[in-house]
Amino acid sequence: MAPELGATLRANIERLASDSDRIVERVYSAVTVSDEAYRTLPAAHRDDVRAHVAFSVGLWFKTLLGGRAPGPEDRDLLEAYGRRRVHLGVPLTALLAAIRIGSLELWQAMVESGVEDREVLTGLLITVCPSLLGFFDQLAQSIGVAYVDEQQRQARWRQSLRNELVCVVFSFPDDVVGFRRACDALGLDSTVPRVALALDLVIPDILASRHEAEVEQLVLAIARQLKLATDDLVSAVHQGRLVIWVPAVRGDSMLTTDRRMRTHAHSLVRAVPQVHGVGVGLMNEGAAGWGMSVDEAFKALQAGRPRGDGPRVFLYSDQAVTDSVLGTDNVLRYLSSILERISIEPELLSTLATYFDQGQHRKLTASALGIHPNTLNYRLARIESILGAQLDNPGWISKLDLVIQLRRLSRHEGTL
Repeated sequence: MAPELGATLRANIERLASDSDRIVERVYSAVTVSDEAYRTLPAAHRDDVRAHVAFSVGLWFKTLLGGRAPGPEDRDLLEAYGRRRVHLGVPLTALLAAIRIGSLELWQAMVESGVEDREVLTGLLITVCPSLLGFFDQLAQSIGVAYVDEQQRQARWRQSLRNELVCVVFSFPDDVVGFRRACDALGLDSTVPRVALALDLVIPDILASRHEAEVEQLVLAIARQLKLATDDLVSAVHQGRLVIWVPAVRGDSMLTTDRRMRTHAHSLVRAVPQVHGVGVGLMNEGAAGWGMSVDEAFKALQAGRPRGDGPRVFLYSDQAVTDSVLGTDNVLRYLSSILERISIEPELLSTLATYFDQGQHRKLTASALGIHPNTLNYRLARIESILGAQLDNPGWISKLDLVIQLRRLSRHEGTL
């Protein structure tokens, strides 16, 4: 209910209302310099702010002089304004601050108009001031509630689009049109290559549905660590791990990108406690490329985990050659035959593995195994004899290193 206004006070307010353009410009100027979000608005959107200020000032005078609260149509316009601020990227804090600044400028303009008349000034302070505070409190509530509602709608919409994009990557990698459409809807450039990070998390059940909020916070922390906006990342829960596709820098080579991702991944495990380990795939593009990078990140993480303590970052590039060779059937059968032959004498296999782990330094290998150097020399000579190999021959070194990798992979998968 609007307050009872005396004749003198009413006449003063009516004069202000009839000359409200000056107040509108005053409020508009104060609001548009109040925050970076308003200062950087394009001209068309600044016009929208001016129109809203004019509407709000006019609504205030209409409410004060007309004796009735804003109606449903007025509230619809206020709510529509709040929803538009979401899509322009104006933070809620900046929006509410602008309303507060605008109400203060309006109040100061009213006080200045009555500063020479004690009766008017007293009426403003005692009668009008409480009403103004209540009016703008209601205005802020209407706009703020609409803003939050629209923000939630937008979040649900974006999550739905992300789910669609992830579905294309994992289930329909050949759907080029669907992939591009989903990227475009999210404001992502579908031609920019990305690198998949597979994150091993300390908390086993953090990926359960009831912990969606924790996952969102984790993605936010990762985005901050990578110095990227959250919307620039695409994330998904896949096979019990959190996968995040990170955009590469356009024009960077695979080597440059791989080195940069190595640095980022090490920063993640240091700065984000929930991240226990990170597998890093290779840079790739398109739905099929994104999926391939995920497979690589998982392989890197899987191969890295059995190696005990040490760096918790595992790059597929470190095992790409080995993985490529082991993926060839004939080569795999050949290496398996070497592995089977050495495995007849189990101590030879563990000796060879330690020998390569110690960089083929015999003294370090003997110490690591806790055996006499002569015993080590005998075992290595025995390996050469069984295989017809030469342990100082680069070709045999490469083959036997692959055999050790095959052995570790086989033990991890439980095949030996």
